[in-house]
Amino acid sequence: MASKQIQCEMCRKENAVGYCKTCGNVGETCVDIHKRVKVFQKHTVIMHEAVKMHEDGTENPNVILRDITEERCKQHPTEKAIFLCKIHDSTICGRCLHSGHRPCGEEVVDLLHEVVNIDCEKVNTMKSLLMEIKDEILLLKNEAEHSKENYKENADKCVQECMGFENKIKQRVDELTSGIRDGITKKHNENLTIHSHITKLCDEKTKWCRDLESKIDSFVDKNMAGHLYLMNRYFEKEVSDARSHLKEFKHKHTFKGFDFKENKVILKCVFEDLEEVCAHQEEITGSDDGNANDVGASTTKINQTRRELTVLLSQIKQDLDQSEKVCKIVSRLCTLTCVLKHTIH
Repeated sequence: MASKQIQCEMCRKENAVGYCKTCGNVGETCVDIHKRVKVFQKHTVIMHEAVKMHEDGTENPNVILRDITEERCKQHPTEKAIFLCKIHDSTICGRCLHSGHRPCGEEVVDLLHEVVNIDCEKVNTMKSLLMEIKDEILLLKNEAEHSKENYKENADKCVQECMGFENKIKQRVDELTSGIRDGITKKHNENLTIHSHITKLCDEKTKWCRDLESKIDSFVDKNMAGHLYLMNRYFEKEVSDARSHLKEFKHKHTFKGFDFKENKVILKCVFEDLEEVCAHQEEITGSDDGNANDVGASTTKINQTRRELTVLLSQIKQDLDQSEKVCKIVSRLCTLTCVLKHTIH
């Protein structure tokens, strides 16, 4: 059962969340008064649990930062939280340990014994992981920027080629060429959207890295080994999750490569029967491949039109028929020769 909470000695209406060396135990409202009222701003307030900030986000210089082992237990404010229960993932005091955490056994860590000094190796490992993921973020962002430029040039080139093709077939294929131009513009806009998504993610992850790095530096500067110890417990998993998120995001958001191919054979056919005008080739490439020219290989060139091919096929058929007639004649001659030989003998 939790012990009685300490009351604020100023208003007697709230539970104390800190201690003022001048006023005694103070509650949340009275802590705010110490921040806002000029006469109280010279007082030094020590918070029981968390670091209090100004409204503009900066630290209150009159609020003293303390390591975890100096903080008060949430259940027993008069006791210091000097143990960590790994099972319940919470800091506890000696009273908590004996009253509700006995079954946790070896999963309870004595913070006074385990985190006396800052573990420089862990700090270096954490910062090294942050450096690696920041490099990965920068690489992804640079690749996206490079891809955006390449595909922008590719899009402009395709639009120009499409317009040139439009001039060749004039008004009869205006609707088709307009559709191709719109398709190219659409794909380019999709690539811009992909670039925007990747850039936004990179910026968010970069800020995340900066915030964590700043927090690590703050803990190191203030010799807060306990905070570093707790932070390090899930740090590698958080970095791994962030890396997985980047890979998943990179796989999901891929740039779409495209190219414009003028099919000369079909172009000839268009002037003959006004069918199939052009061939628009498209290929989806990953965001890690910025080569705009890496589009599907062109098909084998055929110089004859369908009409010419039809004539050629007809000629081949006639030749084949003629060849079959010759073969039949030769076969009959061979048969006749054999008959004559038998008759002579």
